[in-house]
Amino acid sequence: MRKRVPMILGSGLLLMAGYLAGTHSTIVAHAGAPTQDAAPKSYARIQGIVPKSYGRLAAAISDSIGTGLVFEGPDGVIRFVSVTGMKEGELARYDKTPTHGGIPRSYGHLVSAVVNNGATGLIFEDANGVIRFVTLAGVTESELTRE
Repeated sequence: MRKRVPMILGSGLLLMAGYLAGTHSTIVAHAGAPTQDAAPKSYARIQGIVPKSYGRLAAAISDSIGTGLVFEGPDGVIRFVSVTGMKEGELARYDKTPTHGGIPRSYGHLVSAVVNNGATGLIFEDANGVIRFVTLAGVTESELTRE
């Protein structure tokens, strides 16, 4: 009898717990009206103007302030332009006398630009097949030689 009492009490408790768990109604959350911030974005076309004197388009980059275009002019100047056409900045190129923040012309043509952790890097290739990764400050990060 002593062995049956705990078994009967345990079965009764399980029966009551199952009943209580089964009688609760399910709560359903319904989505509310979208907030003003969640309104669909307008993808209207933005019309900007970029002077042809900026040269050829070398790269398009995306960073925290939006998409930007990188141009290399015939004089070697590298210009950064926003999608709206506003010039964000430029880097001068030099032949022999280094300029503050300038990039040597001997690095060749600008091939591409990348943004990594908020820092923009430029990739150049010269006539000898040397590929250089350069920071905006003009510091060469690394070089690759093509064979």
